[in-house]
Amino acid sequence: MLKHWPPLGTLRGFEAAARLGSFHKAADELHLTQSAISQQIRTLEAYLEQPLFFRSGRSVSLTDAGHDLLSTTQALLQQLAVGIRRL
Repeated sequence: MLKHWPPLGTLRGFEAAARLGSFHKAADELHLTQSAISQQIRTLEAYLEQPLFFRSGRSVSLTDAGHDLLSTTQALLQQLAVGIRRL
């Protein structure tokens, strides 16, 4: 198991941005600013030491690493939501 995990907020921001294809839309969904989402993504990319998105103007698309992390993150967040609902 990892000793240190990236902050959960960065994973939520990443998942929303990846699913919606936009940092701006992710910010709207999570009630944050676009710059907050951008900072979360930069933090996560620094932690993982690799880019997760290709950036082109205002559009973003996932790198191979981003696609891999997206499926893992969605499963993790779904499992967490199920566990919380059980409580």
